[in-house]
Amino acid sequence: MIRLEGLSKSFDGICAVDQVSCTIPQGQITILAGADGAGKSTIFKMIVGLVKRDGGEIYLNEEKIGSKFEKITGVTGYMPEKFSLYPDLSVAENMNFFADIHGVSRSQREQRKQELLEKTDMLPFVKRRAGALSGGMKQKLALSTILLAAPELIILDEPTTGVDPLSRIEFFNIIKYLKSQGKTILVSTPYLDEAEQGDHIIFLKNGAIIKQAPMAELKRNFPARLFTILPEGNVFDVMNTLEEKHPDLRHNFYVRGKHLKYLQTGDLDPAQLFPIIRMEEEKAGLEDIYIYYERHARAQHAGE
Repeated sequence: MIRLEGLSKSFDGICAVDQVSCTIPQGQITILAGADGAGKSTIFKMIVGLVKRDGGEIYLNEEKIGSKFEKITGVTGYMPEKFSLYPDLSVAENMNFFADIHGVSRSQREQRKQELLEKTDMLPFVKRRAGALSGGMKQKLALSTILLAAPELIILDEPTTGVDPLSRIEFFNIIKYLKSQGKTILVSTPYLDEAEQGDHIIFLKNGAIIKQAPMAELKRNFPARLFTILPEGNVFDVMNTLEEKHPDLRHNFYVRGKHLKYLQTGDLDPAQLFPIIRMEEEKAGLEDIYIYYERHARAQHAGE
C-alpha cells in the first residue's frame, strides 16, 4: 500500500532519517522498532506531509504522491505520539468534535461511535471528561477518534508509551481486531516485547534501517545461537576482561542481570575464555535479534 524509497531528512545538519526504503504490506501490522531518536516519528510525519522530506519518494499503491499528500491523508488515520484530546469535553463530545473535523456524516457517526465505544470498552465512560480518564483510556479514545472516518491506513506513533502493561495488551488486541477488518496498520514502538505483535518488522537505529523482514522469517532465519551463561565471579568483571583480552568478541556478549548472553556465530566454546558454572541454550527473543543486527550494523559502519 505504502512504499518509501530513499527517504531522507536532516535538522540543522543532523541526519534524522537516512535513506529509508521499505514497503508497508497491505492488510498487515508493520512495526517500526527503535529507541528514541531512531527516526520513527519523523518518518511518520513525512508520510502524512507534516514534515517536508529532503529526498526520496513516497508511493501509495505504486503511484508517486509527490507533494499531493491528500492522496494519503484521505485514506489515513494518523495518531501522533502526543495526541491532543480536549480534557474539558466528555468522551462523546470529543468523538463528535473529531467526527466533524473528519467530515463524518451524522448518520454514519452514531453507528461508528457505538461500535468503537463497545469495541474499546469505553461505553460506560461516554459522559466522563477526557481529562479524568486514565492513560490507557485516553489512548483508546484517541484511537477511536481517528477511526471514525474509517481509514484504510492507520498510523500510530508510540501509542502505548507511558501506558500501564494491561492497557498495552488491550490496545494491541484492538489493533489486531482492526487488522482482521482488513486495515493496514503502521505502529512505532520502543518496546521490543510488544513489537512481537507485528507481522512485519523494521528495526531502526540513528535514522537508518538496520534490518527489515516478515516477523516469522526474521526469527526463522536468525543466524546466531543464543546461550545464557552463569559465569564464576562477578559478571561485569568477566565482561570487562572479555573486552580487554578478546575485543573481537565484544559484540557477541552482553549482560543480563547476573548472566551473560552469548550470541554464537561460530564454533567457539566460551568455557575456553572464562570459568562457567552453567550454560544453557535458549530461543532468541526479539530483543536479542535486535541486539545482533544493531551490533552487526555498528561493526560494519566502524569498518568503513
